Amino acid sequence: MIKVLLNNKKLQIFKATMLAFFYFLQMLINLPKMLVLSWNNMATVPTKSTGSLRITTISEKLPELWQTPKDVLQGERLVNISLCHVAARQADNDNKMSFLWKLYNEKTELLERRSGASCSQVFSLDPKYTHKITVQLTMASSDMEDAEYYTEIIEKSSKIDKVYWLASVGDSFSSGQGNPDIPVTRGKAAKWLDETCYRSSKSFPYQVFRKMTNKSSALSFFACSGATVDAGILSKNGQLDRLEKVMKLRDDPPDVLLLTIGGNDIGFTDIISMMQQGSSLEQSFDMRFFYVSHQIDRVATKIQELKIPRVILITYYDVTKNEHGVVDASCGLFGQVSLSNLQQAEKKILRRLNQLLIKKAKKYGWITVDTTEMFRRNGLCSNHGSLIRSRNESLTLQGNEYGSFHPNEEAHRKISEMVLKVLENV
Repeated sequence: MIKVLLNNKKLQIFKATMLAFFYFLQMLINLPKMLVLSWNNMATVPTKSTGSLRITTISEKLPELWQTPKDVLQGERLVNISLCHVAARQADNDNKMSFLWKLYNEKTELLERRSGASCSQVFSLDPKYTHKITVQLTMASSDMEDAEYYTEIIEKSSKIDKVYWLASVGDSFSSGQGNPDIPVTRGKAAKWLDETCYRSSKSFPYQVFRKMTNKSSALSFFACSGATVDAGILSKNGQLDRLEKVMKLRDDPPDVLLLTIGGNDIGFTDIISMMQQGSSLEQSFDMRFFYVSHQIDRVATKIQELKIPRVILITYYDVTKNEHGVVDASCGLFGQVSLSNLQQAEKKILRRLNQLLIKKAKKYGWITVDTTEMFRRNGLCSNHGSLIRSRNESLTLQGNEYGSFHPNEEAHRKISEMVLKVLENV
């Protein structure tokens, strides 16, 4: 009988020991979950608040140029978080307030901790990520238990303005050649956004960007005077290469790509030089157009790889027409170019190139902004307001003749309006 009682007692001890062991084992298994729950309870403060935080986006540096990844990093939004409206209701001259501010990322990791008597704080936030702001409001005469707590979740790209990203790739047409930001004055050289590429704030890409007042916007302005597909657009560290580097940091492509392409690849500069020397343009340009067609296809393939959702292609301007819409070389502004050569250039090169561009745009799903009508009666010899820079104007404005035969400031303004109208409808 005694032996049975002892055996029962041992069995009870064994059961209790096993139960304690399994309880301990269960704690070990659930320890990570318990720690996470504990951390979340610490990060998500009690809600004794009677109001909410007020959030205001501060436009610190708009407009913005995103030329390098570093520029994007500097483009974070400054956001003002305020509890002053609550503090004002509880104001007491004999009872000072203190505020404890905490900023968390979307993983509830503490990023910043601030304390003091200020009822508002400014934080720099990346709009690509969600953030949490907590504020502890304490009266000097109160216990910590009487503190009030406020929490606000700032969703990514919600309470922070979303940046509408434009990019410009192309040649002197896009860069704004012929239109310096500050013309030559009193012997001082002309000023440009970028002198090496003759990029101007008077160009249509920059004006489109500047006129987008209804949204926060950024511009990657890579268009460069003299650029061809092989030397400037697809070359190593070329325009699309640089755009891709910015894209990798943003994790997104630009919303819109403005594109001018083909003018330098067809050899506009060589053709103008030939005409000024009196050489005949009766030769066939078939091989040149075959080459340009292939180059456009290469650029289109790269744009598809980058997954840029919207491309706006601008056709080239016509310098040849007078106020009657007729090719005219009589004003003397074309130098030694004969009327027959100018007619051949308009028909065999400019008109054909624009037809090719429109065809390629249709093939690749690009939007076309056709400038044909705009320049039809506003060429270099037009008496009703030419939209083209003459050689003398170029020398006066920028100190050299490189701006000759390019659209003037008014032309860029008109093109920017055409592009903006397209953007409103897409």
